[in-house]
Amino acid sequence: MKKQFFISLVIFLAVFAYAVIRYNVLKGTPWIDLPLFVSNKAISLSAVIFIALSYALGSLARFWPETILSVLTFRKFFGLLGFGLAAFHAAVSLLIFTPSYYPKFFLGGEKLNLTGELSLFFGVLAFFVFTLVAISSIPAVARAMERERWLAIQRFGYLGLVLVFFHVFVMGFEGWLRPAGWPGGLLPISLIAAVVIALALLLKIAATIFSKKRIG
Repeated sequence: MKKQFFISLVIFLAVFAYAVIRYNVLKGTPWIDLPLFVSNKAISLSAVIFIALSYALGSLARFWPETILSVLTFRKFFGLLGFGLAAFHAAVSLLIFTPSYYPKFFLGGEKLNLTGELSLFFGVLAFFVFTLVAISSIPAVARAMERERWLAIQRFGYLGLVLVFFHVFVMGFEGWLRPAGWPGGLLPISLIAAVVIALALLLKIAATIFSKKRIG
């Protein structure tokens, strides 16, 4: 358990430091926006990293079982931690989701534009999917389910990752195409999240192919 907490703390602090450097230090975002606006960016990326990591470990175990099997027990911890951070991110986002914080999501008044609606749509769907996965991870619930059904719900999380990919894609794609505008040349947090998700999904595809070849 100590290893899991230590790894999680290192990852979160690294992401938090990245967000502070990119937004407060280099971009000039006011420091009064650190407690919610900037911190929320670090929380959202950390949530993606932990959830993606919980799934990636299973895929990596197909390639290096001797090395990865010893840390497979971390998957549940990372997954639930990621879900908890995602829930916190959703709550904070609802508190500050206004035109003054996110002008690109609004038409000019209080009405959302297409970017804002699509981003929220994919985000809500992803959160619903991960809620189902998290509930099925509760020991009492898991014991009451057939293993095949439980595995099916757990794998449903890959759909959640795809939905989160679309959530950040719609939100940040326009900025991804303008690297000259990246503060200090640092990647947008939405782009990092998309890359992390893409890697987790590609690992799953590769592990599935590898597994089939071994069976064959």
